[in-house]
Formats: sequence, C-alpha cells, structure tokens
Amino acid sequence: MMEMFRTYTDYVNKTALTIPDQFIDVKTGASVKVSKKIQDQVDYHSNNNTLIHLVLSALNSYLHPKNMNSDIILAEINEIKKMMQSGYVPVQTPAYKEKKALHESISDEVDIKEVEDVLEAFGG
Repeated sequence: MMEMFRTYTDYVNKTALTIPDQFIDVKTGASVKVSKKIQDQVDYHSNNNTLIHLVLSALNSYLHPKNMNSDIILAEINEIKKMMQSGYVPVQTPAYKEKKALHESISDEVDIKEVEDVLEAFGG
C-alpha cells in the first residue's frame, strides 16, 4: 500500500511540514499512525500562521517535560520494593490498634444498670 503524504504550509513564517500517514516514535522506535487530532492541529496552525510555533512547542514539551514528580514517585516505589524484598510486613497501623483498644475498653467499662438509669433519666 502506498503511503500518503500531506504538506502543510505557513507562508508568513516560511514553514512547510509534510505529514505522512504514520511516523516512527523516536522514544520507542514503534510505528505510530498519525491521529486525526494531530492532523487537525497541524491544519489549524498552518491556517493561522503559527505552524512553526506548534512544532517548537511540541519539541520543547518533548525535550523539557514538566512532570518532574515522576522521579519522586519512582524513588518511593523503589523504597517499597526494597522493604518488600527484605520481608518487611507492617503489623497493624497505630490508628487501627488505638481505635480497637478504645472500643474494647469502653465495652468492658459500661454497666447495663448505668445505661438503664441514663435512659430513664432522659425519658427513655
């Protein structure tokens, strides 16, 4: 099957861009079909004389990604992995232990006669 190409031009900024049906992703090496969304954006920017700005914005985002939190997340995942490999298993969280202990101590301290007296005092 013959590949189709379409050339978009921004005459004001002397920019031309030829878009094939598919391209090779430079990060993965995989062949990727050019989506309708990409075609629409290239067409929009070529009609508005901003094609070079689209290309440079895309390159800037590719070369300088803004999501720097991924390094922190990967470091945390690595720490969890090390803990699991060393056999670390948390017993129970303190909040759960405290809540359970509080519940048990309350049920041990309550006298049914006291409950009846309180209910009777409030008309129950």
